[in-house]
Amino acid sequence: MKVLITGASGFTGNQQINLLSAQGDISIVCVAREPCARFSHLNTVSWVSGDILNKDAIAKTVSLVNPDAVIHLAGANHGSLQDLLTINVTGTRNILDAAMKSNPDCRILVISSSAVYGYAGENAIAEDQQLKPLTEYGLSKATQDNLCQMYHKTRDCQVAIARPFNLIGPDQPASFVCGKIVQQVIEIEYGRRSFLDLLEIQSCRDFIDVRDVVSAYRALISHKKFREDCAGNAFNIGSGRAHPVSTVIDLLQEITGKEYPLHLPASSPSIVVPSQKCDNARIHRITKWMPRISLRESLSDMLNAARKNMHT
Repeated sequence: MKVLITGASGFTGNQQINLLSAQGDISIVCVAREPCARFSHLNTVSWVSGDILNKDAIAKTVSLVNPDAVIHLAGANHGSLQDLLTINVTGTRNILDAAMKSNPDCRILVISSSAVYGYAGENAIAEDQQLKPLTEYGLSKATQDNLCQMYHKTRDCQVAIARPFNLIGPDQPASFVCGKIVQQVIEIEYGRRSFLDLLEIQSCRDFIDVRDVVSAYRALISHKKFREDCAGNAFNIGSGRAHPVSTVIDLLQEITGKEYPLHLPASSPSIVVPSQKCDNARIHRITKWMPRISLRESLSDMLNAARKNMHT
């Protein structure tokens, strides 16, 4: 199988390459603005420069690659509403058009987000939950999802949607809450700060390790009956458990054997989504995928990776 990955140089993209490159029957073509040097030794991985907003150029790239499957990771999670809609919706449309023109039977997995659900209460969220995004990012992703459904229903596009919940894992950037906390813990270890500086620690999230997430993407894209079981459907990717941010701090203190002073704002910020928890029954029923990495293991691996990076 030849798999094209957009956004391949990002946090999730790197882990996806790690996983797929270990399989001898998969060749990987990565689309990114710049190749990632860490994979230069792998003869099953090649890189092409591409911009998903350049419709003609991305069509030419996909045509030359002629992939059997596409994992569409490229997108934006911050910026103006116009930027988010342009990148996440127009960019996705360009990928769908290019893939279908190159190979009408191409399997396409578009990566969405749990942000499309907004706040749905304390119960586990299933895929048939009404989409009620509460952020501009979530709105752009909900629009992206609707675009994919439209392409499937009106053009028989073989596209499925993955909705990952809150990612964690080694080498996670500080733009994510767990990445930020781990970075600050390492800075405390090295004497560069004396406390954790956070906005709040009460919101509950379904934390899922990125290595489990890319395993789910592989399970979907390689499913034998993709057309029958996956195309036209959305799949939640999460642990099925919700933990407050305070639990992340508690676990890090247990792992390191140290206590970290905490600085919070005098007045608590408004939490738009106080809790989210995933119902992952659909992907388990269809592919047998289940998460394997515990929150504690994820945080321990994140610490080790961050310490290693401090020495490189």
